[in-house]
Amino acid sequence: MTAPATPRIPTPGDLARRPPATAPTPPVSAPKSAAAPDFPEPGQPYQPRKFSPEDALKPGNLTKREHFRKHFLFGMRTSHMHPHARLVGHDLMWRASHATGRISPSLQPSTEQLAQAAGLTAAQVDVALQVLHTRGWLQHRRLQEGPRAGQTAYSLAIPAAALEGIRAWIAENPREFRR
Repeated sequence: MTAPATPRIPTPGDLARRPPATAPTPPVSAPKSAAAPDFPEPGQPYQPRKFSPEDALKPGNLTKREHFRKHFLFGMRTSHMHPHARLVGHDLMWRASHATGRISPSLQPSTEQLAQAAGLTAAQVDVALQVLHTRGWLQHRRLQEGPRAGQTAYSLAIPAAALEGIRAWIAENPREFRR
């Protein structure tokens, strides 16, 4: 008699093999533009906005009081991503601008540089970069001009849904997260 088979844990490669959705779902609510979120009065619970799946992965808009690096690193720590993806995300943040999350074209790391800095293999870094990209934490842009025209540049972002989760946590624990 054999033991029952345990279900297989999906990998990032399984995402590409999923069949496309039959019909797009209508958005739950349109995301607000660059307007600041309405923070409740002290003692009132913060109600995070609801997003459609497409809007949840779009970059969130930080207010003037919110610092990109602080929120990005907190979001990486509280995300449920694989530790390798979080490690690569942290490494990319320390190479990026603290205010915008953009990595200068002259400082773009190669996969081998990221692998050496993180103590991972190049293949593990490639998977981590793909996970960060599919979950909305990393954006690729093609450089159009200059000596590096045609190369891909990384830019970090905080997905809108993750940013709302961070704001909700800050509203519940204001003393633990100083602005």
